Amino acid sequence: MKKILPVIFSLAVLAPAFGQNPAPKNDKVSEWWEQPVRMLRVDHMPNFAEMKNEDMDALARSRKEKWGINCEWIMGALAWGGRGDLTAFETPLFERAPGFEDFDYLRRYTPAAHKYGIKVISYLNMHWYSYPFAEKHPGWEQLMSTGESYGRKNPLYGNGTTLCVNAPWRDWAFTMIREAMKTGIDGVFLDGPVIYPDCCYCESCRRRFEKEYGSPIPKEDWTNPLWRKFIDFREDSMARFLRDAQAAMREINPKGVIFLNAGSWNPAGWRVARDIQNVSPYQNFNGAEAFYHYTGSQNLYPYSMAGKYLRAGGKPAVVFMHYMSGAWHYLLLPPNELKSGLTQTIASGANPWLALVQSSLLSMPQGAEPAKEIFDFLEKNKEYYSGMESAAEVAVLFSARTGRNYISTPEIFARLNSSDKPGGQWTKMTREELATLSDRKKQAEGQLTSSYEGYFHALTRAHVPFDIILDQDLTPGKLARFKVLVLADAVCLTPEAASAIREFVHRGGNLLASYEAGLYDDRGEASTAQFEMLGIREVAGAFPLYRGENYVQAVSDYWEIAKGRLLERAGQALKVRAADGVDSPSRFLEPLDRPYVPLKGVSEFPALLTHRYGQGKVVYFPEAMGVFVGENRMPSAEMRIGKAIDFLLAEPIIKVDAPRTVAVDAYRLKGTNRIAVHLVNNTIDGHPVGEFLPVFDVAFKIRTGAAPKETLALRENGKVEVKHRDGWTEVRLPKLSLYEVVVIDLGRGD
Repeated sequence: MKKILPVIFSLAVLAPAFGQNPAPKNDKVSEWWEQPVRMLRVDHMPNFAEMKNEDMDALARSRKEKWGINCEWIMGALAWGGRGDLTAFETPLFERAPGFEDFDYLRRYTPAAHKYGIKVISYLNMHWYSYPFAEKHPGWEQLMSTGESYGRKNPLYGNGTTLCVNAPWRDWAFTMIREAMKTGIDGVFLDGPVIYPDCCYCESCRRRFEKEYGSPIPKEDWTNPLWRKFIDFREDSMARFLRDAQAAMREINPKGVIFLNAGSWNPAGWRVARDIQNVSPYQNFNGAEAFYHYTGSQNLYPYSMAGKYLRAGGKPAVVFMHYMSGAWHYLLLPPNELKSGLTQTIASGANPWLALVQSSLLSMPQGAEPAKEIFDFLEKNKEYYSGMESAAEVAVLFSARTGRNYISTPEIFARLNSSDKPGGQWTKMTREELATLSDRKKQAEGQLTSSYEGYFHALTRAHVPFDIILDQDLTPGKLARFKVLVLADAVCLTPEAASAIREFVHRGGNLLASYEAGLYDDRGEASTAQFEMLGIREVAGAFPLYRGENYVQAVSDYWEIAKGRLLERAGQALKVRAADGVDSPSRFLEPLDRPYVPLKGVSEFPALLTHRYGQGKVVYFPEAMGVFVGENRMPSAEMRIGKAIDFLLAEPIIKVDAPRTVAVDAYRLKGTNRIAVHLVNNTIDGHPVGEFLPVFDVAFKIRTGAAPKETLALRENGKVEVKHRDGWTEVRLPKLSLYEVVVIDLGRGD
């Protein structure tokens, strides 16, 4: 049997070396929600009232002993059947759910949970209501631009409607939150509200919008600036709702916890008014779903992507993982898929959350065991999961602004080049092109989704530790800690963000960009403002969209790619001309429109631009590299992204020689002089995971300056072989099966 290659990586420490300047001790006492949290939700569906037959003390003890959690979600307002108006606790202000008339679930269970060290969060359904309830409250439903009720045109879960955050329902919801908090729970999770697509045009929204903007709410029209203001209005409405909900919660418990499903990294999040940048200030956790679904094409890192994205919001992150078997809710996921999700989550620095239906344990009585294995490990080693500060020097922008505003229109640039008349993108489009904007917008969102996934895959598989950053992080101060910024395939930039990026590169930072990244302003208008930084003289248009039988060719040796070598070209590619002094070691071949025909030779258009901009280096690919990896898993595109990072990051923080399936992240532990290196083995038989294939003889070296005082392998390897020479600490692990954390303690210094 062929032995899997050993893993060797080095961690280059920024001067001064670890141990020379010990991190200051943090004496602030953290709140419980700032510490590592392990969350569980077990639903007794569809008969929620069977809960009252449980022994509350025994149930809480079993959650601790069988699952190993320290936080539990329990039902406060019903999750099923559109009955979010019914409560499972006593209150004179709301109707009780059937079966809970004489049983106060929150007040009965919370003391028992607290006895075993479990914090209690009450689930409040705030997005799914019955039609009869809505009929009792005219004016509360969300309305579409046609005037129809969204929930009647698109019944939620097949039967039910949804209500508006600007309608009087908001005060009803705040009262529900106050009443739930009076039971002694530690906080609430709001499942919703959601502002659905083409909403909301109710009387409350129309009145408020016209007061703020002086005009009626427009219908979708991407050439109308007021339409984009309506998109902002929707997200502001969501943030305002959460702000006021938080205030209502704090009236009862100033230290209470509140959060909602903030939405993950999907570029189409604007369609449901989801952006963690807007809601993060008003919640204790940033949480979002990373549910497993049985599909033919699988994202290899869904939980890690969610975790890194949510951490970027600046609050403790929670990745919501269904333990349910996809759309088969009364069964559980295979145990190793669960372990894959949990380890990706915690290695990303996020907190895990599991949800399941109680009856599923009848089919899988040992269902708690794989979760408890990971949760017990987290409890035992919680000090190493507190104060995790990423040591990554590469940042990848996931831009909600781009998701809202980007519509790919590369043909516009040729018209901008040939016209002296003023005017931006929309004024130069034909009537036929304008008619396609809505469809183009959906296509652009799909392209962005593939791009983000592609870059995430390529960098993870190249063993490059990286952080996801958001639009709000494009400032000189926040960019300063990184050495490389990655702009993936398309980015819409404000003037301030564009200036910050130019300053970052000019002062010695490095930039990797591709396709239309930086070619649009913050409202989606075509812009040439970043051409100088990218090394572009002009964009002459786009190659015909055709995936397959089109190539790039090296016209000189570069990055260990030999002159003359052909590589696959992405379907989307721009015809750019390089500015003076810019290197172009690779060019596109003339395009082909079908397979099995002779190649036409090298075109005049470069496939790669590299140059110095001030003190920094820039790599620009005029093709959609992220999409190519995201949609096709193209090895040559993945390789070129990895080599671009090597070129830009002359002295990387980590060098890894390992199977590409091993993911590596490194953290400094706040208030200590410790480094924690997380290694996740993604060498699997497929998704859902049935089997992990172990990696043997794992070795790495870390440049620490002084010798470490102690080196620990926390999970799989126990004692490890450690050597120190020439300022490097070398560690060897016999085996990596699933997940390991290596902690290097450099002490307090001399």
